[in-house]
Amino acid sequence: MEKVLYSIKEVATILGVSKSLIYNLVKQEKIPILEIENRKLIRAETIEQILLGKIDLKKR
Repeated sequence: MEKVLYSIKEVATILGVSKSLIYNLVKQEKIPILEIENRKLIRAETIEQILLGKIDLKKR
């Protein structure tokens, strides 16, 4: 079974960026998250959309 949720650290590694950048993008609501208790998780589908350029992460 494929993984469907990833931690901030895992997403940073997948995208090749820092954890702080991912946290900032989450704070700016550019990356949607799922919160379970105190954990912030990102759906695999969201990561795929980022990689395909369907989610705009540029500064505004």
